[in-house]
Amino acid sequence: MMIRSRKNGKFRKAAFACLSAALLLAGCADLDIQGKGAALAKKDAQAAVDRGGAPLRLARAARDVGDFASATDLYKRVLAANPDDFAAMAELGSTQLEMGAIYDAIDTFNKIPSSSPSQLDAQLGQERAQLMLSNPVKALEYADKAMAIAPKNIRAMVGRGVALDMLARHEEAQEAYRAALALTPHDMGATSNLALSLAMTGQYDDAIRILTPIARAPEATARIRQNLALIYGLKGDDDAARALNRVDLDEQTTEKNLQFYAAARERVVK
Repeated sequence: MMIRSRKNGKFRKAAFACLSAALLLAGCADLDIQGKGAALAKKDAQAAVDRGGAPLRLARAARDVGDFASATDLYKRVLAANPDDFAAMAELGSTQLEMGAIYDAIDTFNKIPSSSPSQLDAQLGQERAQLMLSNPVKALEYADKAMAIAPKNIRAMVGRGVALDMLARHEEAQEAYRAALALTPHDMGATSNLALSLAMTGQYDDAIRILTPIARAPEATARIRQNLALIYGLKGDDDAARALNRVDLDEQTTEKNLQFYAAARERVVK
């Protein structure tokens, strides 16, 4: 029998790691499983950089298509000419996070003064950096600071929810996601995280009901679909999990994922 109680410790130990890894960090670039479109866009961005132009404009263009190395160099050029451009500094920090240079990003955000209008971006960036470092306690502190500046900021709300889920404070996390959805009912990140949080407490059917509409939407991303596949897999519905995997993944990867779901389920079966 599958154990689905909210209070069951075996479920949390077995499935928490894979579910928490799937949580979307507010402001993160989404998963591009195929990668071909990003590669072509990166080539176009590099060509634009090579042609020259306004560094800030090109930095943003390079960042938007995933050419983070070029974007970082261009942001640094902007800041060398204007060290007090704290908006550009916050964008540099976010770009450093995207490329995995977490400690560089933390240093960048720390340089933004508390009096700057970009302080909100700095707090959100610090929150996200701490989540990436698996430090939810510190992340929660930064989330609270961000919400003190902007109480209805969706990124702060969702990031706060992620931190609470990582601390196994799932009911509070779900409240944070629902608060975000009360302001932006169709926010994909908040919806996906709410579904994953419900799955962490064994509420698979509720999680599937919440996530299915956005996973089927034309604008749905691979990551959203794979999150839903994960929930189906942990529930034990291999057919639904397989169908979702096949949308974005090859057959070999699909079968590996199904094996992973089965292994996780075995650890929560009496």
